[in-house]
Order: sequence, then C-alpha cells, then structure tokens
Amino acid sequence: MALIAAASDLRLLVRRSRWLLLTVLVMFGWLTPGTSLPGVPGATQEGLLLAADYVARLLIALATLALLLKALAPAQLVAGLRSLLAAIALPGPSRDRIAVRLALTLQEVEAARTGHHGGPAGSANSIALPAVSFGATDFILGALSSALVLGALLT
Repeated sequence: MALIAAASDLRLLVRRSRWLLLTVLVMFGWLTPGTSLPGVPGATQEGLLLAADYVARLLIALATLALLLKALAPAQLVAGLRSLLAAIALPGPSRDRIAVRLALTLQEVEAARTGHHGGPAGSANSIALPAVSFGATDFILGALSSALVLGALLT
C-alpha cells in the first residue's frame, strides 16, 4: 500500500522537478561535445547518453525521497538525519542544529498543508529531538550497503 501511495508522491515530485530534469537534459544533451546526431540538430550522442544517465540518477533520488516521505514520520526523518550526521563530523553547524531546523521546517510544512497553524511564529518553547539507537539490522544493512558501494567502485 505504501508503494502505491509513494508512486503518487513520486508523480508529484517529478512534476515539480520537471524544469530541473529538462534543464539537465538540455545542458548535457546539447552542450556536451561529441558525435553529432543526424536527426537531432545540435545534440550529440555522448551528450544525450550523459543526460540520460543524470536524469535517471535524479529520478532514482526522487523515487527514494518519495519512499522515505511515505514510509517515515517526520520525527523518524529527523532521527535518521541526526544519526547519519553523527557519522560525519562536519565543521560548521552542529548536527543538533541541523536536526532542529529540519524538524521546525517539517512542522511548518505540515501545518501549512493541513491549515492548522499553532499561533504566531516563535510560539513553541521547546522541540524534542528524537534519538534512535542502532540495532543488528542497521549494522547488517550498513555492511551490505558498504560492500555494494565498494564493489561498484572497484569494478
């Protein structure tokens, strides 16, 4: 059932991203040097192949986003982002500040979508940052993902 709902979300995301997808197609397809195609003026074979590759990558990213948005609650998204950011120590804003900004943004988006605003801006006094502990499944999936990425890099 979640896949069917995610498919409708994917259609919405693709519709909203159509100009980005078209721009990628034109920029790579017509501005990459290579072998000219006789039926398509200005386009190159290498450019259109590169454009198809990048458009496919964007569509995969949008499909993944649609699945995540449908499968996870906003609190779970924030907890997941916080956990992912714990693995990377970035200079600049802390992972908690990024998680708080994401949580507040998700709250405002949900409030705008449902039409239930809680009052004037800044009325919330506190926000809970969910924390998730890693389990055995997480380690197995992490190891499998790492092996797939390593295998892709080595081939």
